[in-house]
Amino acid sequence: MIEIGRESRLTWASRRAAEALGGMAALLLLVWLIRGLLGIQEYWFYLLLVSFAFIFLGRIFSTRTNSGAARAVSSFLGNLTIASVIVILLIWFLGWVEPPSGGFPSSFHTYLSDLVIVAIATGLGAYAAHKVNPRSSRTSAGQPPFAVREGNGLVMGEVKLAAKHDTAGVPIRRSGRTVGCILLGDISASFETPMGAVNASLAGPVTTVGIPFQGSKLNESEAVKMTGKTPKQLVADARIDTSVSESLGRSESVDLPFIHVEENEFEDVVEVGPIKVRDGPSGDQVKIGPFSIDSHDEHHHNGWHHRHDRHGWQGKWIARGVGDSYVRADGHYVSAKWNGSSLSLDGSSMKLAVGSDSFSYSPTEVTTASPLHTLRVTQDKITLDTRKFTLKISGDNVVLRAEDKTRTTESKALASDLRALLTETAKKQVKDVMEGLPIDLNEMLTSTEDVLARHG
Repeated sequence: MIEIGRESRLTWASRRAAEALGGMAALLLLVWLIRGLLGIQEYWFYLLLVSFAFIFLGRIFSTRTNSGAARAVSSFLGNLTIASVIVILLIWFLGWVEPPSGGFPSSFHTYLSDLVIVAIATGLGAYAAHKVNPRSSRTSAGQPPFAVREGNGLVMGEVKLAAKHDTAGVPIRRSGRTVGCILLGDISASFETPMGAVNASLAGPVTTVGIPFQGSKLNESEAVKMTGKTPKQLVADARIDTSVSESLGRSESVDLPFIHVEENEFEDVVEVGPIKVRDGPSGDQVKIGPFSIDSHDEHHHNGWHHRHDRHGWQGKWIARGVGDSYVRADGHYVSAKWNGSSLSLDGSSMKLAVGSDSFSYSPTEVTTASPLHTLRVTQDKITLDTRKFTLKISGDNVVLRAEDKTRTTESKALASDLRALLTETAKKQVKDVMEGLPIDLNEMLTSTEDVLARHG
């Protein structure tokens, strides 16, 4: 199973191996500290030696190998530098907490000078290798192509994205990482709004960034059957939507043996030795050696990616289809455009436009609009603007402006009837826009004029 926006299976396995080795190193150090209680004092040298070996192996498994040979060499040497520094600090620290009478192996101090030389040499080598081939910020299509089955997709806060039919996709890579994908088929989008569900469709190919779509790897026969192209041809022919590529923004990075900092529009990553902090589409994550703290719990069910918190999907992401159709999130704010419709959603507030008709909603105000009218309803005031007249109701006061004339009436009965009528009218107009029906202005105008005429 491939999860676009996540790391590859090989990278995941290497990372897990590095974490396991780091955990075993920490456990052995703990055993060494309490060796007297365990009655294994005679094994003190081997405990420390194996622990330090696990530290070096763990850092070696952390080597990044997916960005070219020069980058792999830089990463390998940089990790050796980090491991050397960790061991140097451990020898110093353990010698400080464990007095000589406790049997601390002072012979380890004889290796300090060698470790310092190794740290300096590998650090300079890593820096040189990085300068030969600095991290590329170019966005490009990558391997392997994958298949997404009909109905499979993700739930992200208020938005659900899914493939409308079986389709193929190609990963998008930048700076050695998978940041999105190109899906060849159409994508459906469903939005959970304060006024109910809104459905949309993005015509393929759809370019996504920051969205971890899941799919199974395509072999050659499946790829040819589904698309008429081999996996290599799919990658070669993939075209990333330039507007999405530009929306990634410029990636600023600092890459040194001990420190890696990268910042772009969708993700911030800071690595200092064994400490790594990531703030991106999948939430905030802090890693200290083998330990990881994720700000959001998640689980998978029936092919969907869920988060317990309705507003839990943080960060920025975008899916852009053919033409000007797109779905985009920035934190909790969601916007979308498709087939002449547009939606903006921000927590308990929203705005939806279908063709020339629209409405906006917040807990304190509802406004409906068309080219010929605007109706605004709040708890204390209602305003209706049309080409024929402008009507305002506030308390028991009713103000009517028509043909350069203004009439003000203070009538509780008139104000109450108009308020009830226009409130129900606003609800109906919201429903019509939600269902894609044109707003019926004739019914609104006729009913309003009837109420005004009835009260003289």
